[in-house]
Amino acid sequence: MKIINAQYLKGVTGPEGLEGEPGPEVCFVGRSNVGKSSMINALVSQKVAKTSSTPGATRLINLYKVQYELGGSRRSMIFSDFPGFGYAKVSKQMYKGWEGMIETYVSENTRIDKLIWVYDVRRDIDNLDKTLIDWIFSLRLDFAVVLTKADKETRSNVSQKRRLFSGYFGDSRVLTFSAKDGHGRRELLSHIFSPDE
Repeated sequence: MKIINAQYLKGVTGPEGLEGEPGPEVCFVGRSNVGKSSMINALVSQKVAKTSSTPGATRLINLYKVQYELGGSRRSMIFSDFPGFGYAKVSKQMYKGWEGMIETYVSENTRIDKLIWVYDVRRDIDNLDKTLIDWIFSLRLDFAVVLTKADKETRSNVSQKRRLFSGYFGDSRVLTFSAKDGHGRRELLSHIFSPDE
């Protein structure tokens, strides 16, 4: 598999914004400031997703069209970068609006092929994360948890956190990644572009 090109399409609040675009979709979800945009840029080897040092800055679902070659033929896929959640300075009313937008988008979007939960490996699981775990299981989608920023943690702690998440999801659904040094890029791309399990 070889990625040929990637481009930003637009920011949307619902799946109707994808009408006419070919190919399946992969959703990237996670808390604010865990590195979703940096991950997308690292995966496609170009800076198409805007990164921000301000948590909660993304307020729309940003869509990117990824063109790739697989098995001798060119194909397209959509990457969707969801607004981060769980940032304290965002008002409760705004957060509820984002929550409703995301749930509606996923439940009404039949083109979604996979969901990637991007998780900062340095964090500990809290009640909000456990709620998200329940939500992910309820979707009945192919998914993976990607422990990002692995370069900022010791190997021992990364392995420990991976075992913890494997207890929830199983080994095959837990990956590690670093946008800085490219660790885990090949494994994550293999998961994204592999057939549904």
